[in-house]
Amino acid sequence: MTLKQLLNRKIAVASLTTAVLLSALAPGGISYSAAGNPSAPLQFQIGSNKSIDYRGEHTLAAAPYVANGVTMVPVRALAEGLQAAIHLDAATKKITLSRDGLTVSLTINSDAVVGSYVKNIKLPAKVAVVKGTTFVPAKIVAQLLGAETTWDAKKKMISMQTSESGLSYHYTFDQGDEGWKGAFADLPVDYNAYIYDLKFARELLPTAKNKTNYGLKLSGVNRSDDLFMFVTKKIEGLEPHTMYQASLSFQLYTDQAGGMMGVGGAPGEAVSIKAGFVSKEPRTLQSDTEGHMYYRMNIDKGNQKVEGDDMKIVGNMVQPNSSLKGFQPVAMQYSTTLQSNEQGEIYVIVGSDSGYEGLTTFYLDDMKVKLLPKE
Repeated sequence: MTLKQLLNRKIAVASLTTAVLLSALAPGGISYSAAGNPSAPLQFQIGSNKSIDYRGEHTLAAAPYVANGVTMVPVRALAEGLQAAIHLDAATKKITLSRDGLTVSLTINSDAVVGSYVKNIKLPAKVAVVKGTTFVPAKIVAQLLGAETTWDAKKKMISMQTSESGLSYHYTFDQGDEGWKGAFADLPVDYNAYIYDLKFARELLPTAKNKTNYGLKLSGVNRSDDLFMFVTKKIEGLEPHTMYQASLSFQLYTDQAGGMMGVGGAPGEAVSIKAGFVSKEPRTLQSDTEGHMYYRMNIDKGNQKVEGDDMKIVGNMVQPNSSLKGFQPVAMQYSTTLQSNEQGEIYVIVGSDSGYEGLTTFYLDDMKVKLLPKE
């Protein structure tokens, strides 16, 4: 089935944002936003009892306010302005909001939030009742319903708007590898498996008390003044020969402190993390390099700290806080424009390009991909 057919069926939407953690719809979860133009923005102004949405201007029973830096707005006005269904259960004090396949459950006087697309987060402020009106934290609730938010500090106004048409994919690896493959390049074809110690696996993330959160692990020893370790995923069912704006965000877990010394370079700074989108499957090829057979990539990834046409540097292996031991997450993102192939496919690839001659180990989690067809 083509993308156009899927969009015409108005299958569920999920906004790809970096401001909130959303879990997968299912392994390799995908959601499609409805075709057509984005709806008019929903706007609230602090201290004003007027709101504006796609229907026009409305009078609120109570004005939005800011508490401890959190913008609070009336939940019913938020739901109606985003065209979301709302159900209030007076007995349990629970509020359920739903919009295009996204469901969010809140509780009065609580910062708990539960839903099909929510993972290990809490509200920045409790749901409150003020003069008979129920208020919720505007930004996070709007984003959980698939809307982008903007704040105008001068006007003290918050605006919310549902996302443009496109496809969003979310991979958490908690239920499987979700079709991602791992491989290695820039090493001899006849390499000694014992000394290279290469490994690609789905494993629990090595963080304190973690028993449920999985990621993709890549590990290997650079023995040849170079080593490229990568994961890749095919996204199919797109319109053939169609231009897309493609974006990627993910969490990379690393245990390497900055400012260290190492053979060939530092274990943190000398290992470049690269990302890319391509229209052919990224894979290794055997290549004769100065009389020796090596595994090389069939795409242009560049080499070490040099970028290629197909992959760009999005970071390195340095952990955020070098004073702490253990693996820490680093948020990384990338975007580009490319054309799908004749089969309606696009491939995403993430990898490490190492100049450090030693062991490199990292984990990937919370991979989010968004594809927006270009006019």
